[in-house]
Amino acid sequence: MARIWLDALTPKQALLATSLAKVLQSRGHEVLLTVRDYDYTVRVAEIHGYKPVIVGGYGGERLLGKLVADVKRMEKLVELVEDEDIDVLIAYPNPSASRVAYGLRIPYIALTDSPHSVIASRLSLPLASYVVFSMCIPRSTIEVYTHPSTVLVQYNGFDELEWIKREKPRREVLEELGLREKEYVVVRLEERYAAYYPRSKGLQLSKLVERLSRYTRVVALPRYNEQWRELEELRNVIVLQEPVHGISLEYYAVAVVTGGGTMAREAALLGVPGINLFPGKLYVDECVRRLGLPLFKAYSIDDAEKLLVEILRDPDKYRVDAEKLVCGLEKPSDKILLLLKEILEKT
Repeated sequence: MARIWLDALTPKQALLATSLAKVLQSRGHEVLLTVRDYDYTVRVAEIHGYKPVIVGGYGGERLLGKLVADVKRMEKLVELVEDEDIDVLIAYPNPSASRVAYGLRIPYIALTDSPHSVIASRLSLPLASYVVFSMCIPRSTIEVYTHPSTVLVQYNGFDELEWIKREKPRREVLEELGLREKEYVVVRLEERYAAYYPRSKGLQLSKLVERLSRYTRVVALPRYNEQWRELEELRNVIVLQEPVHGISLEYYAVAVVTGGGTMAREAALLGVPGINLFPGKLYVDECVRRLGLPLFKAYSIDDAEKLLVEILRDPDKYRVDAEKLVCGLEKPSDKILLLLKEILEKT
């Protein structure tokens, strides 16, 4: 049995970390879950049954703020972890946690579906003992970041299957929000200040929310304070103050739109139309589409609005039976459990 440290910086990472924690604990391992206080990250962990240790916060949009926040977080992580007798760190590319693990000689299993996240990958993946990622992602896009000693491990599936295969939609989530099935669209706004986000594209999904509110109810999930301000006066729009059970919100929606990637991909893996406006190439999205799942790429607010108007006319036409299409695919934990056994046998 091992003591495993899981660290999460974003809501998606918190969702993956809590899903992995359940698998690991079911095998008798102990878990330390740490999270950064950013966006919905803390609440996502709590919704899924964990009270995480909150370490550090978001550094804002300026480079200096990001650097200082990460340095402070690293110091706090050292104070927390040094006496915890940790056997393994599992985390997405994460400069602070990976550096602490390296300094304390803790093996680091990295997961990633984001080779486009250049800065985090360059600062983290060279320190990883293993990198676990989907077969949809070319090895060369990960190898460029890693040390020759790092072992690359691919699996036939997607991160999101870690929780989608274990959880079921809950209709009561709609009742709590005053929503009706197939009478709303979910919009997750863009990661405007993420280090890897192409600022030059000038994407603002708050404008799409405003347009869509003329046709249907919209559930909006902002990321930053200014996005909250852009949405607060809109009618026919629910701006989520707190996160909810995401699979439920997505499964009963007409469609899900995101400026990132995860929520649209989740929706498609549930058989619900997902529309991604991320201004870049996402290998995992291309893989999802090849399976015949309803994941669409929009290149502008106008493109997304046009597609959504079509979907709203006949929502069932765009939905598919996703369960049959994903039943044979793997989850990250399928490989992680094997790697843990290998690491523990060496110690």
